[in-house]
Amino acid sequence: MKKWLPLPLIAAFALTTMPATALAHAKLVGSTPAANATASKVTSVVLKFSEKLITSTVKAELVMTGMPGMKDHPPMKIPFTSAMGKDGKSMTLQLKRALVPGTYRVKWSAAGTDTHRMGSEFSFTVK
Repeated sequence: MKKWLPLPLIAAFALTTMPATALAHAKLVGSTPAANATASKVTSVVLKFSEKLITSTVKAELVMTGMPGMKDHPPMKIPFTSAMGKDGKSMTLQLKRALVPGTYRVKWSAAGTDTHRMGSEFSFTVK
């Protein structure tokens, strides 16, 4: 007679023995300026990720979403050049000039070693 294991037990065993990287996705773990922070003299934005990214999949956008004294300020894309860090886990958005006072949103997407594209966004304020 053959012995069998219940399906939930097999699934639990499989999940606990899988390599952790198979379940991981690239996540933003920090930034400068930080999410929801107020900063001054911002000439670059640095994004730090949980794992090495596939460079060809990395996309970022910087948008000014509000300006003091302008109630209905339309979103305005801010131009930048970007460079990946040597470790492959960071990216710098280098601005042509310091950001003027206002609120800004950074939106990013990228794939890590598992090739699943992830993304998120955060905002910060320049005084």
